[in-house]
Amino acid sequence: MIALFAEAPALPLHSAGKYVAGAYIFCALILIIYVAIMARRLYHNQQEILELKAMLAERERVESGAGPAGPAPGETAVGEREPVA
Repeated sequence: MIALFAEAPALPLHSAGKYVAGAYIFCALILIIYVAIMARRLYHNQQEILELKAMLAERERVESGAGPAGPAPGETAVGEREPVA
C-alpha cells in the first residue's frame, strides 16, 4: 500500500497553485459566514436581554405600587427604535 502512494504522481507545483488558492478562499468564506452568523445571534440575544430588562423593570414598578409608567428618561419602550439622527 505504501509503495502505491510512493509511486503515485503528485500534482506539479505550477498547476497546484489554483487548488491551494481555492482551498484558502473556501476556508475564508466559511469563516466569514460563521462569524456573521455568530454576530447576528449575539445581536438578537442582546435585544432579547434588553426587552427582558424592560419587562422586569415594568414588573417591579407595578409591584411596588407606582403603577405602569412610560420608559425612564434615555430609554425606549419595548419594541420601539431610537430615532436615527
